[in-house]
Amino acid sequence: MEKTDIVVLGGGVIGLSVALRMLNSGREVVLIDPEKPGSGTSYGNAGTIAEYAVLPIGSPDVLKRLPSLLFNKNSPIAIKRSEFLSLAPWLIKFLYQSMPKQAAKNAQSIAKILVNSRLRWEELGKSNKWQFTSKY
Repeated sequence: MEKTDIVVLGGGVIGLSVALRMLNSGREVVLIDPEKPGSGTSYGNAGTIAEYAVLPIGSPDVLKRLPSLLFNKNSPIAIKRSEFLSLAPWLIKFLYQSMPKQAAKNAQSIAKILVNSRLRWEELGKSNKWQFTSKY
């Protein structure tokens, strides 16, 4: 039986980042993903790190337009009237997080997460520690 220090589930950008950090700290890592690393959700964002995009979706502006957004069938967040009650808990949280004070706090949190993100992304891309073995 093979012994491993760390098992990372998921070969997207987060899983790969965690795996690389562990490799750099001298740990032995096994990455488990049913597909080729980076081919899932992380593939769809085209490697974009949007350090300028700190405004959360839930904002006072969206709050003002929410009724028309929710019930317009062509809206990106349209919901069926029959689903409204089941989504009510989420919608209440969304409304709260869209209030001016919360939206500003959320924008600050997002900005903190993105500090130096482009540099860290470039560092991740330059790593030469990757060695993939497919076991399908």
